Amino acid sequence: MYQKVIRSEVLHKMGHVYERFQFLSRTRSLSDDQVEAIDQHLSQIMEVLNQPKS
Repeated sequence: MYQKVIRSEVLHKMGHVYERFQFLSRTRSLSDDQVEAIDQHLSQIMEVLNQPKS
């Protein structure tokens, strides 16, 4: 079932993702595979956010 996405919720979650990424970057090394997976997911998110409104 499709669930309505609220823009403020997405931005709030992205802030938490960024904070978590910064914390992990300071406390331990991320493997190349982990960084690549993060990059792929962020690219997919940006693709969706940049799609023209239909």
